[in-house]
Parts: sequence; structure tokens; C-alpha cells
Amino acid sequence: MPSLVTRSFLCAALAAALAACSDAPAAPKAAPSMAPILDEQGRVPPLSCPGAAWCATATGELRVGAAKVAITPAVETWTDTDGNGVHNDDEPFDDLNGNGQWDGVWLAGFGNARAATSVHDDVWARALVLEQGDVSIGLLALDLVGFFHDDVLAIRQAARDAGLPFDHVVVATTHNHQGPDTMGIWGPATGISGYDAAYVQRLRERAVQALKEAHAAARPATLRFARTEAPELVNDTRLPKVIDQALTAVLFRDAQDNEAIASAVFWGNHPEALGSNNSELTSDFPHYLRDELEQAHPDAVALYFNGSLGGLSTTIGIVGCPDGTGEQTCPQGTFERAEYVGRGAASRALSALAASDAVEVGSGAAALGFERRSRLLTTTNGALALAFTLGLLPRNLFSVETGAQLSAEEQAVVGLGEIVGGNVALQTELNLLRLGPLAIAMVPGELYPELWLTLPDGQSLIERPEGADFPDAPKEPALSSLLPAGTVSVIVNNANDALGYIIPKAQWDQVKPYAYVTGNDPQYGEVNSLGPDTAAALAETFSSLTLASGAR
Repeated sequence: MPSLVTRSFLCAALAAALAACSDAPAAPKAAPSMAPILDEQGRVPPLSCPGAAWCATATGELRVGAAKVAITPAVETWTDTDGNGVHNDDEPFDDLNGNGQWDGVWLAGFGNARAATSVHDDVWARALVLEQGDVSIGLLALDLVGFFHDDVLAIRQAARDAGLPFDHVVVATTHNHQGPDTMGIWGPATGISGYDAAYVQRLRERAVQALKEAHAAARPATLRFARTEAPELVNDTRLPKVIDQALTAVLFRDAQDNEAIASAVFWGNHPEALGSNNSELTSDFPHYLRDELEQAHPDAVALYFNGSLGGLSTTIGIVGCPDGTGEQTCPQGTFERAEYVGRGAASRALSALAASDAVEVGSGAAALGFERRSRLLTTTNGALALAFTLGLLPRNLFSVETGAQLSAEEQAVVGLGEIVGGNVALQTELNLLRLGPLAIAMVPGELYPELWLTLPDGQSLIERPEGADFPDAPKEPALSSLLPAGTVSVIVNNANDALGYIIPKAQWDQVKPYAYVTGNDPQYGEVNSLGPDTAAALAETFSSLTLASGAR
């Protein structure tokens, strides 16, 4: 999550993050031919396709469709007469909705009071639909900093209500730091939410529209994929320095006429090249990345899925647009830097796809499948717990004892001690998508790369630094090591939820002496994490995914 969020800010500024929670489905009654979205406890039920009654087989040709629909909010500009960058009551503005008041669009990421002053480029809901036999999966990539699980469930229900036949819908965010606040953290001031329920409702409708168009466009397709790196475009600003350099590119083509249908890039890098002073709404470097891909394949929709983000994988600290002497000419905080990163990554992807060692998979050979498991997670983060008890974060809570969602009445009287004591939890989920030789892990937060990668000999990259809080804690297994043998491992972060940083317990560092700094303050990642046991809980659930597949 953004690097300027503090503990007190997090607690106070999460107001109304899920104001549309009431729109989330409450154990809907699914048609007999379709898997339920929620069960009677309000939980996401486990599902494995093919194999379940609703998706028994995945045979025949792979069908692929793609579409994109803009989710750009209306930005009411104003005349900044005093030049302070803040709209004052006496300053004229464009009243686009005619309600007589200025309605700010608050940019998510970094700090408060970043009102959008204009639109540089659209933010998007981009959909990719994969179908084979009885299996149908929709994937969404949203140009947002994050999207909580209850809002994800609302999109799934809206897609079901629209008659779309998906067994499952994945909703991932690019973690864009220059789009509208959809988490409620970055409003006009501390304690005032930037979450706009009306905007999120429109976003939901447009996301479903993208899924509908992609489903209608699905046709038999082949896929080609390749893996490369772009180390000059990503940096790690926190210790220990571990970066997942893998950039995986996929190109889908019509099986009959070979026309490109969609391209996708999976790569871990924070979209924050524009920095904290930008006031133009934009999708940051993914805009340029996708534009470059779509220039190469004009009739295809380009998608970007962010990879392992924790640690912190970022554009900060790279040498932007180096000249002949190696000096940068596009510093952090400029559109030139965003373009340098986006087009540079896309160029690497296109070159890799054109290379002779790229892997081609025929339509009938691209076996499709997925698994999902929900997980209840507790938190020891006092700021988050306080936000729950004060109603600043109206996210659905669950009883650890029964596993069931609390009623509104029960949730209203939940105490701080019940949350930090581990009696009350929140629901998230993990997914595994199989697409031919690709195994794509869908992780609901920002995973430290040490929890994804291993050394070439299979050894853990997790450190036990002197001064850490739990130096003797068991090292969690790297998630890539839990994927089916013989597959190409790919990861998507901020998939189906936004849980903040997922940190190895042995590196957890909130109590002095601090492990990685010489000053008075630790690295801030822990303040935006549920707690030191989150990584182990997710690894345990993920292991059950891959074991259930019978492929490892």
C-alpha cells in the first residue's frame, strides 16, 4: 500500500470504505446450473473447475474474449484563485451533476486532499474471458489502488444478475496510485472518506458491461507466452532487497484467422511514477504499457496484471530515461517517467513474444481450470481493529468460532479486544488459475517477493534479521513452490481483495531494536498489514488449493 500512510492516518481515514456493503450479496440463491457465490454462512464456498457439478469438464477448444470499458469518474474542475491547490467555497467550479456543490474526486495513494484537477487519460475496467467445455471464467483488471472483497462479491452478483454464465469472476486491481479512491482512505482530510458509493455503483455496472462484451466476443483461440525481465524499470526501496523480475507476456489469437484477440502482461511494479504531487487522473505507467501493446496489435485489448508488489517493488529509485552518460532525464513524478516505464516494459514483452523460444499452445491443448478457497483472517493491527469497532471500516466481519458472518446487530457491538484477541475475522480468498502450462496464483494483497520466490537451489529467501520481533519463526513456504510441478509460475497481487502487505513473520519488525534501520523508526510495511501470521495462513490455504488439484 502507499508509502505515506501512517498508523493514525490509517485508523482515522478508512471512513465508509465499503459504503456499498449493503449491495454485496448475502447468500444469494443461485440457479441450479451455476455455482453459488456465497453459502448460508456468508462465505465464498470452495470451487474446483473442472470437476464440480456446475463445471464438470473442460474439453475442446479454448475460447477467449476481451473488452475494455472506461471507469473514469467525472472531474469537476475549479478556478484555483488563490493557487493553493484546494477548492475553497468561494471558488467557481464546473457543476457537472447540477447539484449545486463541488464534488471532488480524491486520488488514492500517498496522502489526503489530492483532488483531481483534470483527466490525463482514462482509467479502465478491462475484461478477459476464458472458456472451455463447461468452464467459464471472467477476469477483470481495474485501474484502482485496491478493491475490497465485499465490493468484489458485489461485482460477481451483478454479473450473475446480468445473466452472465461465469463459474467464477476474478477482480484484480493494478494498484494505481493516481485513480479514484475506492477504499475510503484518501479523502479530503483525515477521518473523511474519499469513497463515493455512487461512483462505485457506476464502476460495478461498467465492469459488468466489460465482462458482457468480452463474453459475447469469445471465440476459439490459441495462446503464445514468453517470459523476460526489465530490471532497469523496477527498484526495491525496502530491505531486504528482493525483486521478482519476471515479466510474463501472453498473446491470444483467433484460432481460425490468427488475428490478435488480447494481450496481457503480468509484472510486479507499483504504478506510482507520477508521485504524490500529481493532480491529473491517470492510470500511470499501465496506460503507456497497454498503449504500446495495442499499437502492435490494434484490434486486440491489452491488459495489465500487477505481480509481487511487497518489499517495495516500485518505479522510485530507478534511473529514468538515461541519457548517453547514464544520467536520468525523466525524474520521479513526471508523465515522461511513467511513459518510460510503461513503454519499456511493453517493448520487452513484445520482443519476448516475437522470439523463437516463445511457447505456442494450440486451442485444444490449452487446458483451462481454476480453484478457489475462502479464508478467515484475524488481525493484531490495533488501528484496523479500532477502525472496525468505530464503524470507520464497514467491512463484513465473521465469527472465528462458527465461521459465519456476523449480523448487523452483532457487528455493531464487537469490541476492540474481540478483534485483536482473534475472536472476530474478515473473509478473503485465494485463487489458482490453470491455463495450459501457466499456473497463475491470485493473492489478495501485496506479497513480499520472499514469500513468492526461492533461490535457484530451492532455499528460502526469507531472512532472520537481528532485531526482528520473531527471529525464530518458521519460514513460510514460497507460494511458487506450492504450484503444480512442471508449470510456469505467475502471480497476480491485489486479486479479489486489498489486504495490504503480506510479510514474512521472521522479518516482522515493530518493536525496538529495529532490524533494518539505524534511526528511530522501523520500515513502515507492518502498519499496513493485518499481522505477522497472515503469510502463514495464506500459504496454508494456498497449499490446499494445489493439493486439491492433484497436480503436484
